Amino acid sequence: MLNQVHHEYIEKLPVGPLIQLEGLDVQAVDIDNLPNGLVTGSNLIQFPTTASPELKSSVALSLLAAQRVATNDVVVQSPDQWLQRHNTVLENLNWLNEGGGFVNSQFRSINVAVHEAIIPFLTAALGPAVAAGALILTAIKQLKEMDQNSPWITLFDRQSRRFNVTEYQFSVVQVNNNNVQVRLAAARFDAAYGATQVLFFTIKQEHAGFQSASGTYSTQADLLTEMNSALKAKLAGFTATFIKSLPDSLLK
Repeated sequence: MLNQVHHEYIEKLPVGPLIQLEGLDVQAVDIDNLPNGLVTGSNLIQFPTTASPELKSSVALSLLAAQRVATNDVVVQSPDQWLQRHNTVLENLNWLNEGGGFVNSQFRSINVAVHEAIIPFLTAALGPAVAAGALILTAIKQLKEMDQNSPWITLFDRQSRRFNVTEYQFSVVQVNNNNVQVRLAAARFDAAYGATQVLFFTIKQEHAGFQSASGTYSTQADLLTEMNSALKAKLAGFTATFIKSLPDSLLK
């Protein structure tokens, strides 16, 4: 059973008021029957086919809670502080931080779109989880063939913008018996990329740098699923706005 400390922590999470993203028609998802690929705010997540509905829901809601708290904390005044607050929430939700960090990275390809140029970075950052993250890599590769105004792309882009940067997150979930591991990769771009959707921005020589990060979190499946009801109660109403399924064409 979920202990009282965790129950009270979830109940008091400062996730902010319910809001709708203006001009964005995002269909509600069934939080109890999530697909294997989805966008949760600024995080593109892939689950294994073996993940239970309760586990997928709990992972998605944990990541959404961390984003909402970091976004609504008035003390947070920089991208680094946002990430630190985000990670603190995950750790308080029974996730063990197994390490990671930021590095300054450079694109090797010029005159290509960001979504194509970050594929080598994602492949390296996901490390051993890259095979399990094939859906994420496929989704990124197929962006050029999709409508740039698709609701899930618009949601992903809007929620990735904070302060003076755009920071996309990509998470691969792996389940081994009772152990759940999330391998997270993030790519941060500064304001020099302008107001356009960064994913489709064509890289020029003067815009060849970005910051990248990778990290791993793990927890026990039974601890995670015990939080499911409390997380759903806390985030009721947020899922319709901030969680979107990837298109069926990417989930085959």
